[in-house]
Order: sequence, then structure tokens, then C-alpha cells
Amino acid sequence: MKPERIEKIDKSGHPFTIGVCCTEDYESLLEMYLHFSPKPASQGLPPEDPEVCRCWLNNLLEIGMNLLAWRGDQVIGHAVLIPDPKRKTAEFVIFVDQDHRNLGIGTELTRLALQKSFQLGYESIWLTVPLSNFIAIKLYKKFGFEYVDTDPYERIMKIQLGRLNEEKIL
Repeated sequence: MKPERIEKIDKSGHPFTIGVCCTEDYESLLEMYLHFSPKPASQGLPPEDPEVCRCWLNNLLEIGMNLLAWRGDQVIGHAVLIPDPKRKTAEFVIFVDQDHRNLGIGTELTRLALQKSFQLGYESIWLTVPLSNFIAIKLYKKFGFEYVDTDPYERIMKIQLGRLNEEKIL
């Protein structure tokens, strides 16, 4: 049985859905990454080499809570929470297809990831973002992520979920 998909409308008025990834989504998700631009987008990800990309994606699907955005049957966004159960935290990674950026897809995937984080009992979520990715940084700050380091090229941002009101992210 496929997981539930939640209907959304993007900033241009077009419908899309978000939800938890299932095995049937693999080929469409891989297709998004094989045509992703720019490659690599951040920290060498997604990998340029198709075989390396497959291995990377298989690892994400095995270890993380994977969330997708679809337009029809096409995957247009992927977010993953990579757990660190000992510290009750997870790393947050997100990619949105180049043809679907700046439409609110990343916002909805981030919102869903934070909701899932509450359900999974995480105390915090962290991520790494290039200092030049102003759009992503603005999005993360909107949800309450804060800088926790001072690297000249990329920043680690973190959100303490205990300080966040769950209703605020719904």
C-alpha cells in the first residue's frame, strides 16, 4: 500500500503532492537526480556519476526518512532526515528539481520534515547550507533554524524542536 500523499498548490497555482517515499518511487526519484542541475549542487551532491548517484540514493533510502514532492508521477523534490538516534537528532538534506524551484516545494518539504521529526521524537534537526544559497537560508530561518558555526563557505544551521511550537509548522 502506498503512503498517503498530501495535496498542495504551488506559488504559480499548480497542484503537487508531498508524502513519504516508497519503493515504487525509486525510478522517478533516480530520474530527478540523473537530470538534476547544477551537479553537484552542494558538497558534491547529488553525485555526477550515475553509478555513484545510485549508490548514494540507495544509502539515503536505507538509512533515512525520505519525503518526496510529486507533480503527477514525476518526483520534483526530495528531502531526507538522516537519524542520529543516540543524540535524538537528524541531519536534514533537501533537493528540489531545477524546473520547480521558488514555487514553495522546498517550503512544504521542510514543513513535512519538521512534522515527521516531532513524530519521530527528535530534539533537533541540523543541516549544512552554502553561504551563497540565500533562498535556502531565508527558508530555514523562516522555520526557526539558527546558525551554529562560522565557516566562510558554508554554514551549519540547527533547530531545537523543543523550542518550536508544533502548530506553528502546520
